[in-house]
Amino acid sequence: MASFYIPLTGLNADSKALNTIANNLSNMNTTGFKAQTTSFSDLLYQQMGTEGSGNAIQVGSGVQVAANTTDFSSGSISSTGLSTNAAINGSGFFVLDAGGEQLYTRNGNFQLSSDGVLESADGRAVMGYGATNGTVNTAGSLSDITIPVGQVMKPSATTNFSLTQNLNSAAAIGDTATGQVKVYDSLGNSYEATVTYTKTGTNAWSYNISMPDTLGANSSYAGGVSTIHYNFGSSGATLATVNPATNLTITGQTASGGTATITPPTATAGETVSAYATALQNAITAAGITGVTASSSAGGQLTITGTNLSTTGSVIQDPVASASASGSLTFDASGNLVSPAADVSGISFAGLSDGAATMTLNWQLFGSNGAGDLSQTVNSGSSAPSSTSQNGYASGQYQDFSIGSDGTVTASYSNGETQDVGQLVIATVNNEQGLQAVGSSEYAATTASGSASVGVAGSGGRGTIEGSSLEASNVNISSEFSNLIIAQRAFEANSKAVTTFDTVTQDTINMIH
Repeated sequence: MASFYIPLTGLNADSKALNTIANNLSNMNTTGFKAQTTSFSDLLYQQMGTEGSGNAIQVGSGVQVAANTTDFSSGSISSTGLSTNAAINGSGFFVLDAGGEQLYTRNGNFQLSSDGVLESADGRAVMGYGATNGTVNTAGSLSDITIPVGQVMKPSATTNFSLTQNLNSAAAIGDTATGQVKVYDSLGNSYEATVTYTKTGTNAWSYNISMPDTLGANSSYAGGVSTIHYNFGSSGATLATVNPATNLTITGQTASGGTATITPPTATAGETVSAYATALQNAITAAGITGVTASSSAGGQLTITGTNLSTTGSVIQDPVASASASGSLTFDASGNLVSPAADVSGISFAGLSDGAATMTLNWQLFGSNGAGDLSQTVNSGSSAPSSTSQNGYASGQYQDFSIGSDGTVTASYSNGETQDVGQLVIATVNNEQGLQAVGSSEYAATTASGSASVGVAGSGGRGTIEGSSLEASNVNISSEFSNLIIAQRAFEANSKAVTTFDTVTQDTINMIH
C-alpha cells in the first residue's frame, strides 16, 4: 500500500541523512576530512486524472536521496613542527601512488618508510617530481618522493672565492696585509688560502696567494709492524716546516724497554724528501728509539716503519700554484679598485697530499653591483677581511628535510648545506563532486570528476603548501547538531505516519470482520 510505502521512503532517506551526519561527527578530528551533506528529491508521481480546467491531478510516491555532496573547502591549518607533515592552503590534493594508480588526498600526515620513501599513514607513497644533483625536473614524469635518510652528501670543490677587504693607503712601501678564506678540495678537505698584499707604490699593491697543505698519515699495520706514509707529491723537492698547530711527534720503544717521543726536525725550504728522511732517521737514532726507520721513495713519499710505533699530528707543504696566484692591484684616487678590471681566474693548486684533483679557483674581485670587493683608504685599524665567501663544502651526513610553499623538498646536511631532493605536486579536477571516496581521506578520479591535472603548488589556481603543518577537518559541529535535530524530527514524523497508517489499516480490517 502506498500509505506504508511513502513514509518508508522517508524513513530510508532520513536514515541515510542521519548516517551522513554521524559520519561527519565521527570524523570531526580526522586530518583533512571533508564533511558531506545529504539532499533529497521527490519520487515519481501517479496521474489520477485532470481538473475541469485540464490541470493534472497527481499523487506523490515519496522521497529519495538525490545527492551526498562533499564540502571541499579548506579546514583550519595548524603547525605541528614535524617535517613529514604538510597541508594545502587552497585548492587541490596531494598525489599518492596506489600500486601504479593515483589516489588523491588532503591528509598530509605523512611518514617515512624504512628506505626513506615519504608515505601516507596507510603506506601509499607520496608522488612528485624527482631531482638530480639538487635540480628538480618539473618536466619529468611523477615518481615517489624519497628522502636521503642516512646518506652522505658528496663534497664539492671550491671554484669561486671572494674577500671584502680594505687596504691601508697610508701603509709604507713594503708593508704587508693578509686575508684568509677557507676553501675545499674535491675530496672535501679544507684549507686556509692566504692572500698576502704588499704595498709597492702609491695606490699600488702586489698580491700572492698561497695555500698550505696538511699532510695526513696513510697508515697500515701487518705482522706487528706499523708503516706510515706521508706523500709530498711527485716532485718531492719542496718541504715546509712541521705544523706547529698539531706538533707532529713520533713515539717508539728504546733499547731499555721504555719509550721515547721526538719532534721531527724542521724541514728546510727546498729540501728533498731524501735529505729530510736522513735527518729524521738521525733524530730517531739520537733519541735511542730502536726498530724504527725513516726512508724516502722517488715519488716524494716519506715512510716511517717500525714496531711499537705511533705518531700524532701532521706535516705540511706548500703546493705549487700557477702564475695566476700572484699579480698587482691598482686603486684610483678614491680608493676604488681599477686593476684588475675583472675577476682573476686560473688560480690552481696541484699535488695535494690527499690525492684530490688539482684545485682551480676564480678570485671574484667585484660584487653583483659592479663595485670592487677590495678598496684602499686610510685605515688605522686592522686590514683583515670584513667578510669572505666561497662555494665549496665538505661531505655531510643527512640530518633533516623541509617542504617549501611550492612543494620543494629540501634535505639539510651536517656540513651546513642543503639540497633539493624532489618536489610535491598538487592535483586538481574539474568536478570535485565526481571524485570517489575510497577511505583514509583518499579519493579516486572518475569519469564524472574528469582526469586530474597535476602541477606545481601555487600555479594554475592550485593552493600552496605549508610544511610541518596539518589541515583539520572542516566539520562544523554546530551545523551538524542542527542538521541532526532536523533529521531526527523528520524520522519521527515518518515513523508516526507509519503507525498512523497501521492503526487505520487495523480499524479497516476490524470493520470488515
